[in-house]
Amino acid sequence: MPSDSTDPNAPKVPLTAIDDFYVQARLKENNIPQHLKIRIIHVDDDIIVLDKPANLRSVPGHADSPIDTTIKLHRPSDRLTAVEAWIQAIKSISPEDNDSYKNEHVKELLHNIRRTNNLSSIPRKLEPFARYVFRNRKRLLPSHVDDELVSDKNNEPPQKKQRKNDTKQPSMPPSVRSAADEAFSIIQRLHIPLMNLPTPTEDWESAQGQLRLLGYGDFANENTHKSSTTTKNCKLHVVHRLDCQTSGVLLFARNPESASKLCKSWRERDAVKKMYLAHVMCWPPYENQKLEEGTIELPLAASRTERIKWEVRELDDGGKPSTTKWKIYKEDADSAEESTKEGVVLELHPITGRTHQLRIHCAEVGSGIVGDSLYGDSPVPWDADTLAVENR
Repeated sequence: MPSDSTDPNAPKVPLTAIDDFYVQARLKENNIPQHLKIRIIHVDDDIIVLDKPANLRSVPGHADSPIDTTIKLHRPSDRLTAVEAWIQAIKSISPEDNDSYKNEHVKELLHNIRRTNNLSSIPRKLEPFARYVFRNRKRLLPSHVDDELVSDKNNEPPQKKQRKNDTKQPSMPPSVRSAADEAFSIIQRLHIPLMNLPTPTEDWESAQGQLRLLGYGDFANENTHKSSTTTKNCKLHVVHRLDCQTSGVLLFARNPESASKLCKSWRERDAVKKMYLAHVMCWPPYENQKLEEGTIELPLAASRTERIKWEVRELDDGGKPSTTKWKIYKEDADSAEESTKEGVVLELHPITGRTHQLRIHCAEVGSGIVGDSLYGDSPVPWDADTLAVENR
């Protein structure tokens, strides 16, 4: 069992048995508001199951993105695209800067990369970048590559003459790889600030981030985690997500094998059953027709006019089949009769999984989900405490 100590210098010990007091104490160290704290339901070597509160992101995102989802996002005029920033970063490397690099290979490489005619052709990921440098080594590293290749060849045992159609490529010399790695790191450090990217969220602002604060999903660089049961679980795999304003059960896989099986179950819906509770103020099928359950079948497609919204659209016009089963949620025998006074609580079962499916279906049939600023009858300024949806 993990220690109950709240010492901030205490090592992050992965949980093998759940101690909710320990979890809450560790989260309290990070000053996380009580209503935003996750609650771990189950953990083993393969999965982590937790209860996500409303108004908490499932996974990390951008801290400065607007909470009001009706606001359209526009790229600031001073923000460069990734390619534009990459080209600008390479151009910003001056000959004077090269003098500050101790590695002569790196200085030569950066100088010659800057002289490349088509800078947009230079890869922006490390492995392709290293292969690009190796393929163009005679142009980018002319002073030493030939000598190193000759030296490597002299140290190798005699080999049979290659066949004409033998496509085996020579191995990359360590000096070329080292120079490519360092040059890429230098360009990337100049590249990222030029893109003016949004600030990422802090760990406490997402369920996955809070798991990291508890010691999950960050084992690769932790010297405290040496056992075989933790090293294989060094990364959390996202199986599904819940909307920020939706509370409910959230599941993460702790190894690739579990992630593959769980994602397959989510796709095929053979072993996963989803149920949501949603509060609506008006539901004509129940209030007017006295129906207590039914099925909504309205095809949906991405809106042609508003980027973040979806809309009802006929199948022959690009709509995708979308089905939701609903019934009146009853906590006890009298709850249904009393529910009409303050709206109705619906039990929703999405058969398909379209974007905003439940929100649109509720809005088309009734009044929309309480607090829904996108699809409700009377959209209101965003209030993160009002969207009444819970996943079970």
